[in-house]
Amino acid sequence: MRITKDWTMHNPEQWDMSDVDSGSYASFVYIIRFDDGRFYIGMKNIFKRIRDVKKLSSTTQSSDWKRYTSSSTKVNTLIDAGYDYEKSILWCFKTTNEAAIVEAALICIFGLLPDNLNKAVMCKARLPLNGANLYGIIQTLIGELQ
Repeated sequence: MRITKDWTMHNPEQWDMSDVDSGSYASFVYIIRFDDGRFYIGMKNIFKRIRDVKKLSSTTQSSDWKRYTSSSTKVNTLIDAGYDYEKSILWCFKTTNEAAIVEAALICIFGLLPDNLNKAVMCKARLPLNGANLYGIIQTLIGELQ
């Protein structure tokens, strides 16, 4: 029986849940952790058809992010089977491109661990001209997730 849990913030000192749909961000990177140690890293758009927060309008609709679990069949099969899990938002981003870069980097770093459920790195993103900010975010998350 499926139990859809609420999102938590991985780092509540950095982020508040109200930040997610405040209109300041387009996407977030998340981690789903199961009690047996398995985990999955992914990203989710906060609004329908919005890849850059600059494109928000008064008619923009929220995505299904609050109920969302994953695009991973394996993750959803485990949730449907009743495995206990936690879904945490790691970081919010102004563009989907930024979120895709961070998601791909984290999957590349943690994807070969035996408890990782990610099966592929699927990313088409442009590296920003000045990526120092994203590099710092990735370093922070690596330190927190190890």
